[in-house]
Amino acid sequence: MISEILDKSFKANTDFEKLLKDKLKATGLSKTHFERLSGIQRKSLDAILKKSSKHTDIVNLLKLGEFLELSLEDLLVLHFKDRPSEEIKELQNSMDITYINKNFDLKTLASLGFIKIDDSVEDLTDRICNFFELNSIYDYERELNDALYSRTRRSFSDKMKDFWIKSSYKYFELIDNPNEYSRENLIDLIPKIKPYTQNLEKGLLTIFQALFNIGVTVVFQPSLPKTQIRGATFFINNKPCVVITDFNKNYATIWFALIHELNHVLFDLETIENTKFHLSGEPDLFLLQEDKANEFASEYLLSSEKMRYIEKLIDNPLVVRRFAKECQIHPCIIYSQYQWRQSELGNNYWGYYKEHFPDVSLATKNLNVSNWDAESLRIAAEKIRELLTV
Repeated sequence: MISEILDKSFKANTDFEKLLKDKLKATGLSKTHFERLSGIQRKSLDAILKKSSKHTDIVNLLKLGEFLELSLEDLLVLHFKDRPSEEIKELQNSMDITYINKNFDLKTLASLGFIKIDDSVEDLTDRICNFFELNSIYDYERELNDALYSRTRRSFSDKMKDFWIKSSYKYFELIDNPNEYSRENLIDLIPKIKPYTQNLEKGLLTIFQALFNIGVTVVFQPSLPKTQIRGATFFINNKPCVVITDFNKNYATIWFALIHELNHVLFDLETIENTKFHLSGEPDLFLLQEDKANEFASEYLLSSEKMRYIEKLIDNPLVVRRFAKECQIHPCIIYSQYQWRQSELGNNYWGYYKEHFPDVSLATKNLNVSNWDAESLRIAAEKIRELLTV
């Protein structure tokens, strides 16, 4: 509402003085007579006509509008025409903070270091615009919603989820993988991934680089508070793009999420091309193959047959380690699969075997994982493109 009024005020080709002069002439009243009849003092009337007061008397403004037979909107349009720039700026700041508060979870973003909790409106606007390379704060909704959401799926009510999706999309756009995507090359690569789960510090990076080389961009992002996203697949510039998160801070889950998303790349890419993205770990009306993707990842990492064999010996770490080596996987994948299988039987083993799960940070420290403190997504994208290019 305020934005429309300000836009119209800049284009208005008349003003109060001209309208009042014409009205007085038409009615045969003098300015003094009008002031006496309306109860508006000369000083107050001149302040409205000449825009010289810092604070306008609303009652007197309404009296003038009534006499001039103006609608409330037209009255406000003419009131803000040629008002002091400081007053217009105050109104613009009010609009900006309302918009920012509507679209961004400021408290959570401050906890991530993306903004400071005591940032001014100008600081917040500059930070968001610079990060996303937007000309205006309002382009956050206009440009990115048009790119990501259909008319029936305009955006998420969850601000952090919306922020995560939009930042990921823009990130992939800026990375702009130059390699052509080949489904055949991906099919050839997938069987070679599993052994790299054993390389805690460099395994993920090596696989990300190999995937980048065949046109599949995979990046790692810390999971955001208030979201349940384990991974996501986007379709950008005619190529699949995947985000893996550290949801649950579990090394085995990261590899599971990667294979899960690669299943979507292989079998659901046409659907994702239409919907623009798919989130794993969140309800999704467009993809109904989550169970199949989970089964694919589970069987790929450790088949049901092998799991049935080793679960009988699960409490013997030496045997588990030896069997994991034979299967070319990290031992924590066996324990993770066991926990999941037990949960499906109604047994809670999530707190068991913690000593066999490595520190996730050892695996992700070389992945340039945090975008939130970067000056802009372009700078972060340039770094990750350099990291993934071999």
